[in-house]
Amino acid sequence: MVVDKIIIKRKLKKLAEVINKLEQCKKVSREDFFVDFRISDSAMHNLVMGIEIIIDIGNHLLAEVFQESADEYATIIEKLGEVKVVPENFAKENVKMARFRNLIIHAYEKIDLDEVYQNLQKAPDIFRQFAKYFTEFLEKV
Repeated sequence: MVVDKIIIKRKLKKLAEVINKLEQCKKVSREDFFVDFRISDSAMHNLVMGIEIIIDIGNHLLAEVFQESADEYATIIEKLGEVKVVPENFAKENVKMARFRNLIIHAYEKIDLDEVYQNLQKAPDIFRQFAKYFTEFLEKV
C-alpha cells in the first residue's frame, strides 16, 4: 500500500480552489448565468475539474489501499462507497456526477444550461463533503 498523501493533499487544495470558483459562479443571478457565457463556461470547466479531482483521488485510493480498479468514472464513485471511503448512500446519491462530467466532455452538443445551473447549486457542498471523507480516510491509513 503506497498512498501518496502529498499528491492527494495537493489535489484537495486544488479542489478547494475549484469550490471557491464555483461559489463565485453561484453568486450570479440565474438570468446572468444564462446570458453570460463566461460564467456558464467557467462553471462547466470547474464542475468538470472538481469531478476529475474526486475521481483521481478515489481511483488512487481504490488502487493503492484496496487493490481495486474501475473502468468507468461512475464505478469509481460506487466502489468508494462499497469500501467505505465514503458512506455508501452518499456514493449512490453522487454517482450521477460522473455521468454529468461525461455529458459535458463527450456530449457537449446536448448540454442543457439549466442542468449545469442546477448542478452548480449543489456541487460545492458535495465536493466539500468528498474532501472531508477523503481527509478522514487519509488519517486512518
